[in-house]
Amino acid sequence: MLTILVVDDNLHLQIAFKKVLTSSGYRVELAGDGEEGLRLAHSARPDVILLDMLLPKLGGVEVLRALKADRATATIPVIALSGLPMSNEARLRRDGAIKYLQKSNLEDLDLLLQAIDYALLLPRSDEFSEAAFLPNTPGQSEHSE
Repeated sequence: MLTILVVDDNLHLQIAFKKVLTSSGYRVELAGDGEEGLRLAHSARPDVILLDMLLPKLGGVEVLRALKADRATATIPVIALSGLPMSNEARLRRDGAIKYLQKSNLEDLDLLLQAIDYALLLPRSDEFSEAAFLPNTPGQSEHSE
């Protein structure tokens, strides 16, 4: 089962995300602040992280940068969530977010689910080795007939 980590300090949004995502077949982990989010990213190894940008203890941008700087979590797709305007999207993408969603647009839950589907379809370097798909690559033993 695919795991989504939701890092948001708003308890009502946590509950709403958990209901929507579990009913869509995902396992959901919840963190209420940036430090807890980083800990859970390492221990739960989620497939996607939904990350609020305005968090207590450690802000969303700092969490995003820390995730992307760490080899253990760098390949996990992060969807940034915020009430801030879309003008922040370019900066957040430079910092490593694959998508930016304004919380005010999340009344349409299809936007959230589409963003998660997009994140899950992105190729990740830790998923497979290209050599596994190439015939007769050097180093592979040749089978005799």
